[in-house]
Amino acid sequence: MTPITPAPPIDWNRVFLTLRNEGYTLHDVAAYTRIPRGTMIGWMQGAEPRHQDGETIIKFWTEAMQQPREALPERSPATFASRLAEARS
Repeated sequence: MTPITPAPPIDWNRVFLTLRNEGYTLHDVAAYTRIPRGTMIGWMQGAEPRHQDGETIIKFWTEAMQQPREALPERSPATFASRLAEARS
């Protein structure tokens, strides 16, 4: 089997900022997704969501923004690589 390239990391802060620019507050997103507002604030500050929660926000974002999943804001590869290196040291 050949190695695969990891999926690009999602920039959760920008996900919520783009939703805010469309008029959705964190309170609104929490009401629609049933994910606590405080949890989403943690993601905006750099924490990573559990898979199911992340997929729920992605689904909400794609529907609210009327954009495909591929249009999700991504963190720069350099930022991701440096965080990965920090985590491994």
